[in-house]
Amino acid sequence: MSELARMHFPTEDIKISVVMKRDHILKEIEQKSKDLVPKKVLEVYGKIMMPPAPEDRPYTFGSIVLSSDGKMAYPDDPQGPLIAGKNLLDKEGGMADFWILNMLRAYSDATIIGARTLQAEPKGTSHVFCAEMAEARVKEMGKKTDCPWNVIVSFDGTDIPLEHMIFDTDEIEVRIGTSPQGAEYLQQHMTKPHLIFGPYKDITEVDITDIQAKMAAERNAIPIFATGEGNNPDSKILLYILRKLGIEKLCIESPSYMFHLLDNEAMDEMFINYSAVFVGGNITMGSYKSFSVNDHPHADIVMLGHHRSNFIFTRQILRYGLKENS
Repeated sequence: MSELARMHFPTEDIKISVVMKRDHILKEIEQKSKDLVPKKVLEVYGKIMMPPAPEDRPYTFGSIVLSSDGKMAYPDDPQGPLIAGKNLLDKEGGMADFWILNMLRAYSDATIIGARTLQAEPKGTSHVFCAEMAEARVKEMGKKTDCPWNVIVSFDGTDIPLEHMIFDTDEIEVRIGTSPQGAEYLQQHMTKPHLIFGPYKDITEVDITDIQAKMAAERNAIPIFATGEGNNPDSKILLYILRKLGIEKLCIESPSYMFHLLDNEAMDEMFINYSAVFVGGNITMGSYKSFSVNDHPHADIVMLGHHRSNFIFTRQILRYGLKENS
């Protein structure tokens, strides 16, 4: 019996009314995709398919809910799910937002979660809470397990709560991506069995065959991938390692990592939901850095839907390198 928490999401309560689709873009994706779309997805949201992954990294998509004023958390309680959960006008819409995250986890081979998220959510794990989607991963989508890898990212390892329940859950395969300094810290402080790979300063230093062999020999050990230099990990190398280990679809749940990948033109899609609440404060994605007026990412909104009059749901394809005609 599964020890992971599961929930029932009644289709009639969470069904999203889709009001706009960019059919020509979605048709192009469908022609390239090998995705099998579960019945539950068709009933709630409509057909969701994604293109194949590039050779050097997984296909990446972010999942985030924002308030009407663009905030991603309340300052007095920074748990991200509360932006949707505290929409008192539409509790079912909040459930629909959470189901979208579950849907994306079901599509994923791995998820990226930030250390600060684990701090804010002591019982939070990135598994598929929706019982139907967890079952659909295996029976309808061809996945080997009902739960994606949980990849924790941290600059220096010191912010990872090492006593978090995620490390004690046998059904979740945990991996850690950090810097050389982070790997040193974890080597000294982590009591769970673990394997350190790297540090890698360049993709050419990565021996995937060696990584695979050691992971297979010590299946109970948590792999720690050390990349970059000092306390600065290299996301390009981490994504390369994940891709070569068989991760084709990667759901990004860390807002800071989403923005980092946006900054590096490595974020492919964003599923951004909007909860019609106002929050104030300054907890926003990308608050630590801004793009230039003449050089910034764009997005094609390819699906737009709503739940009652209190939630907006979007699927956005990211576009990079657009310049105004001189």
